[in-house]
Amino acid sequence: MMNKVINYQIRNWNDISADYINGSLIIGNGASIALHQNFNFRSLKEKAEELKLFDEDIAKLFKEFETDDFELILRLVWHAKLVNNHLGIIDQTIDSAYENIKEALIKVVKEVHCEHSEIVDQLPQLYQFTKQFRTVVSLNYDLILYWILMYGNRNEDGHRFKDCFQGSGLFRNNWQDLRNPIRKEREVTLAFYQHGNLSIFRDSKNTVTKVQKRDFESLLEVITSQWEDEKIPLFVAEGTGQKKLESIKSSSYLSTIFYEVLPVLMSSKANLVIYGWSLGEQESHLVKQIFKNKQSGKVAISTFDKSQEECHRISMLIRNIASETEIEFFDSQSSGCWNNP
Repeated sequence: MMNKVINYQIRNWNDISADYINGSLIIGNGASIALHQNFNFRSLKEKAEELKLFDEDIAKLFKEFETDDFELILRLVWHAKLVNNHLGIIDQTIDSAYENIKEALIKVVKEVHCEHSEIVDQLPQLYQFTKQFRTVVSLNYDLILYWILMYGNRNEDGHRFKDCFQGSGLFRNNWQDLRNPIRKEREVTLAFYQHGNLSIFRDSKNTVTKVQKRDFESLLEVITSQWEDEKIPLFVAEGTGQKKLESIKSSSYLSTIFYEVLPVLMSSKANLVIYGWSLGEQESHLVKQIFKNKQSGKVAISTFDKSQEECHRISMLIRNIASETEIEFFDSQSSGCWNNP
């Protein structure tokens, strides 16, 4: 017997947007690619290899640990260097490996990341789209959302973005309190980076801090001016779903988002929009966490290629977790959504 053919309607964003005002938004890599095609790469490791940035020792580490996870190897070498430093051990091999992978990361990120000047003209539209939501979660570690927040908070229209990092650069654990508008604020959008960010660092005690910048400075300066031996950028780049989950659990900041923020993105008062995220197998742990409460609300998911097969796969994936959730799809290039005027 042939399977029943299901036709999923692909809506225009403006036709459904009213149902998602004051809801939640998740942005994935497709959102970054829509702004800058160089974000369309398979992995940081492969890009670094393509640019011939690894020496033999670093290449050997990836092979020995059977991983493509750039961040994991960076963290392992960094920990080894920290131990040596605190014990007064001079180890040129470890020091050299650390410098190699540090410089490789800086160079490969600079290679794939856009400059602020390349997207500045799109920031007004990006701001108008993202400010509709009360919670935004980015699955990307690039600086796109960081720049949107900085742009938005320069406007004096009563809206305020808060990423829950305080003036000291430390994350505020009682982040829920920041939803309440204060002083001239009329509405607040909270922003979170589930996979970390190039502007967020962790130190040897696993304390997380965010780079505090008042101006739109270059990406390279943001990274290198704060990157010292005692701290490294906090980001989850590659790996299987299990490896990504382990990386999330290794950070109190990422764990807070995973356990406290994701399960409440949908509620009776907030529907959910997913833009530029394919809900792939390697991030099934996120899907399960988002829909674990079996919400009866609505979720709108963007599609770029309008594949019926993909729509069906995603629909079944969510329905197997939360059968009461209403699912609809919209054209990622339709007017009004993300960077589309």
